[in-house]
Amino acid sequence: MTTIERHTDVFRMPALGADMTEGRVVEWYVDEGGRAERGDLVAVVETDKSDIEIEVFEPCVFEEYLVRIGQPVPVGEPIARVTVDGPRAERTPAREQPPAPAHVASTTTTGSTTTTGTTGNTTSNTTGNTTKATTTTTTTTTTTTEPNHRERATARRRMTPRARRLARERGVDVGSLPTDATITGDTIARLTEDVRRSPSRADRSPNLRRAIARLMERSWAEIPHYHVVSTIDLTDADDRLQRYNETRPVEERVVIAALLYAAAARAAHETPQLNGWWRDGTFVPSESVDLGIVLALRTGGIVIPTIQAADRVDTTEMMSVVRDLVERARRGRLRERDMRPASISVTNMGDLGADSVLGVIPPPQVALVGLGAPRLRPAVVDDTLTPRLLVEASIAGDHRAHDGMAAARFLRHFHRHLEDLP
Repeated sequence: MTTIERHTDVFRMPALGADMTEGRVVEWYVDEGGRAERGDLVAVVETDKSDIEIEVFEPCVFEEYLVRIGQPVPVGEPIARVTVDGPRAERTPAREQPPAPAHVASTTTTGSTTTTGTTGNTTSNTTGNTTKATTTTTTTTTTTTEPNHRERATARRRMTPRARRLARERGVDVGSLPTDATITGDTIARLTEDVRRSPSRADRSPNLRRAIARLMERSWAEIPHYHVVSTIDLTDADDRLQRYNETRPVEERVVIAALLYAAAARAAHETPQLNGWWRDGTFVPSESVDLGIVLALRTGGIVIPTIQAADRVDTTEMMSVVRDLVERARRGRLRERDMRPASISVTNMGDLGADSVLGVIPPPQVALVGLGAPRLRPAVVDDTLTPRLLVEASIAGDHRAHDGMAAARFLRHFHRHLEDLP
């Protein structure tokens, strides 16, 4: 039974990865006393791996911040007091959420979301009641006159509270700022050559390496790994992809990595033993293929954002989603919904020139797809030695959940879908 009522709740530090134990709020996008709507971004949280933008899931007013900027806060601890306008629903833990509690009111939502010009498949998951809020920003209207005295169109600029404060303190001309994106505190800080980030952000590499080491130690300690490798012929798929790209505008063209990700997602749908999590001594299959993409960060280390329902994403959209994730990951602007737990992940070492990779499974997942660099190699086709574009594809599997036969079936489906796409 759901009733509409206004109630006070708390917004908690979310769990943004299975290995996350604490985070730091480094910027608020909403003032104390400011209102946020469902789907709005409200803060930037720094983790050991990346800066992640946090959203809320119900209309609410942020009454009071409960932590200082840069203060370490354990996962699940309150970071703000809010007043919620919306349904007070039954609190049912979502199956995908890590054991640590997440922020306030929480539900699972799936769909396509467009925020400040970026589009991607998104799903957010937390535990408890849901409070959702976007960038609560101030709109500044300016009118300027160019040298030829033609009046420019009125420009509406969205600015976070920290950005407004820094602009005032440092004398930044708001009228000179871009109008096509939200202006954050870091934007103003960079303009004045003083980033003023929290001390831990000056060099995240040691913390990141320790976080990755902890996760890998857990993986090797808990998971009885096995590996299956297959050499896959990409020649026909690559030829077909080139013909496809010739008919498309530049912004819709697809690189072969997007084709590989799309085929992997479809293969996972057809091999459900590999698509899910090992929890409490048993395998829990996922209802959808939520594909984790292992990305290398420029500062060192890796992060694994998730593409929701990836088996239903076509190659053109996959290209767009992956490009967006890579750009935001490297700018430190991943969003909370990007970090929802993946049901299976792919690590692609091809860009780095590696021929193959035998991966380590990120727990609690039970499989990792490894991809090497596609290369022209000699192969025998119809009794003739000929150059073919080949790639080494591997499965790192968890023997508690499945065996090499399931991995071999996955690789067979993977190859077949490469012949079907785009």
